Amino acid sequence: MTRKYYFSTKDLVTVALLSALGGVLSVYIGYLGNMVNHIFGVPFGAGQFLAGLHVLWIMLALGITKKKGVGTVTGVLKGVIELFMGSTHGVVTVVVSGVQGLLADVFLFSDKAKAERAVVPFAVAAGISSASNVVIFQLFFFSGVPLILIAMLCMLASASGIIFGAGLAIEMIESLEQAGVTSGRKKRRFVDVPETEGDTWEDGRTTRRKHLAALAVTTVFLASFTIGAVYYFTFVFTVSGDTVSIEGMVDSPYEFRYEDFEDHEVTINAELVGSVTYVAPRDYTGVPLSEILGEAVPLPEATTLRVVGSDGYYADFVLVDVLEDETFILILEDDDYRLIAAAYEGTCWVEDVVRIEVG
Repeated sequence: MTRKYYFSTKDLVTVALLSALGGVLSVYIGYLGNMVNHIFGVPFGAGQFLAGLHVLWIMLALGITKKKGVGTVTGVLKGVIELFMGSTHGVVTVVVSGVQGLLADVFLFSDKAKAERAVVPFAVAAGISSASNVVIFQLFFFSGVPLILIAMLCMLASASGIIFGAGLAIEMIESLEQAGVTSGRKKRRFVDVPETEGDTWEDGRTTRRKHLAALAVTTVFLASFTIGAVYYFTFVFTVSGDTVSIEGMVDSPYEFRYEDFEDHEVTINAELVGSVTYVAPRDYTGVPLSEILGEAVPLPEATTLRVVGSDGYYADFVLVDVLEDETFILILEDDDYRLIAAAYEGTCWVEDVVRIEVG
């Protein structure tokens, strides 16, 4: 007797592919949120308006395989890939992604809803799954954030989940089925005569228009997302190492290594206060930026300083203020460089620093 496995080979390939895409592109999605925050100056949780793109891959896996448990498996694998891509949140990334997958499984439990791509169950599952990241990050990292602000962030993330995790996912699955890439509903014969019987179960013209629209939405999304991701990983993203590049308007550009400056270490007490983040006062030991920049010798006409993270996130400062501030330090934490800016808000505390530019 041949044993039938719950997950077919096709299911496993689908989960593996979508987990890999979601894990790798999560870094890019985070960059997009930060970029919009820089451009428009959104005062809180800018990244949450793209939170639905993190659960898109989970919802696609559920909609394509139509199997219970796929959401959880996809979420965990996606989180593991994010972790090895250098997520600044560490193993919590796996927890967040796994919980998102689990919630998607729970709220899209019905096989009928998955098979028929019912909008309401998809929207509820994607919305709650997307919003869960706000709560989990608050539990692990932050405290003292007003409940009203947490609620607003959850609503923003939930709306994003409904748009991207439900609406876009359904359109993409529809397009993949019509292209023959995945199997699903009964194949439709596109005819212009409503009275036609047989395999046709709805008006041909309406069906054609609907699927052309779905194909257009999917094509535009994939094209723009792919072009943006290729640009990001080619020109913006930098793999972090054991050095930080000191460059720009300086006499002596060089590669900073922490061990070369250990004699200049200082310990400060700082409190991270952000619009949606808070870390209680604690001690940090690192090297003042004034010492690091002194080695490079900024040019007299230089006025600004930009600290850049591996994911493209950056913070700008007035150079003379940095040179005079002994609480502005670079620390080495979990093999990654991190900027501690005690006199500045939390958004200026750049993580995974790879480059310091004098301008």
